[in-house]
Amino acid sequence: VRHDKYFFKDGNITFLVDGTLFCVHRYFFSRDSVQFSTKFDLLGVRDHEAFPTIVSLSDVERKDFEAFLLVLYPEDFEGRNLSYEQWKSVLHLSTRWEFASLRNLALSSIEPPTPFDQLLLARAYAVDSWVLPALSALCTRAMPVTLKEARQLNIEDVVLVATVRENIR
Repeated sequence: VRHDKYFFKDGNITFLVDGTLFCVHRYFFSRDSVQFSTKFDLLGVRDHEAFPTIVSLSDVERKDFEAFLLVLYPEDFEGRNLSYEQWKSVLHLSTRWEFASLRNLALSSIEPPTPFDQLLLARAYAVDSWVLPALSALCTRAMPVTLKEARQLNIEDVVLVATVRENIR
């Protein structure tokens, strides 16, 4: 099934994601991603040539790839009105595929709704400057870390927050 929005007639690379075909312009992937650029170089495909086979991204979710393409192909050049979840998808794929400029854009645009979410993102995507503010906010908020939250954090963060909260009381 072709994607209704991201299947361009002049596209020169086709990705298969969750049973959906996306035909887009390889230029963005070659220019901005170390990983894709290297892959294309190894395959000997020149920028102006169509990529002869479908590239299966079996471990990528359609919603994540759509959010990623929404940034590459903006509907509005004045602003990017992506949701928190969409920015999270962009951060995930741009980090994974080494799209440095898109990763920086995602980091400057995403607004984690809670200190807990900020800490999860900081740890998952190596955003060191977010760790201390997130930990501080978790230590000083009114309610303690919940069991559900603790299960998602690493043990060091759980112990640190609990210790600091205990010392503050």
